[in-house]
Amino acid sequence: MALGRGLESLIPQKKKDEEVSPIKEQTSFSVPTKSVATTARQESIFYIEIEKIKPNPYQPRKEFDETELNSLADSMKQYGLLQPLLVSKVELTVSSGTKVEYQLIAGERRLRAAGIAGLRQVPVIIKNPDNATRLEIALIENVQRQNLNPVEEALAYERLMTEFKLTQMEVAQKVGKSREVVANRVRLLDLPYEVQRSISDGKISEGHAKVLLAIKNSERQIFLTEEIIKKTLSVRELEEIVRQDESYKAKVARTSDPELENYKKTIQDTLGTPVSFSGNREKGKLAISFYSEEDLDRLIKKLTNQS
Repeated sequence: MALGRGLESLIPQKKKDEEVSPIKEQTSFSVPTKSVATTARQESIFYIEIEKIKPNPYQPRKEFDETELNSLADSMKQYGLLQPLLVSKVELTVSSGTKVEYQLIAGERRLRAAGIAGLRQVPVIIKNPDNATRLEIALIENVQRQNLNPVEEALAYERLMTEFKLTQMEVAQKVGKSREVVANRVRLLDLPYEVQRSISDGKISEGHAKVLLAIKNSERQIFLTEEIIKKTLSVRELEEIVRQDESYKAKVARTSDPELENYKKTIQDTLGTPVSFSGNREKGKLAISFYSEEDLDRLIKKLTNQS
């Protein structure tokens, strides 16, 4: 996986002059090969009090599995923290002078577990990258370990593109994925929050999400998401429902009156299901489609203003 030039320049192959620090230093520390600091061979390691390390504001991962953290903490109680964290030094001006803190760049899962394990100090490598590189490293670390859910990954990609003006291709190169994968992930953010939440929680798959993206009505997307969860619909079953929606729309798309067409669109958007008109504005029929008993109940409640 490509790590991006920001990460390579942050952790060079050869040891460079290190910042002088009053904290205890240990040299010739070999970083485990699966660390985000893979290329570090002889980096200087410092031991820092855990309370001095602040979270990474560019951390794309929002949720951490408590069971995994506790398991890692149990291991740390026995063996300590074997992989150093990556931090940057921050000097703050306070009333008494200057206060030194450290901001986490990579290793939040390990830092949290170390806190649970009751460790007083943890080993760190001190670097000072720019904000874009901080986000890049945090993203890469999580993607490498497959710790991000699809929505978290999409949010991280979007942040790289909006805050740091990267193209989809540039993001793809940095995280070692194809441009199509990045583009498809970012499209998940076009779905309503309720649908994104279901993806994050693993209640519906990305395959389901791809089908839902073909629907332009957000209320219909939310309703079908609830149906997927309630009835454990497969992607193929969901595709069939959407095909029926589209087939019905095509069958009833015979209205030539622009005003009736606008009325129809307004009603469809409000109800979240296909509708059709027959006749004209003076006399005619309005047909509302539903596809299950639950769908009918939802429409009845909406039409009768029931909560």
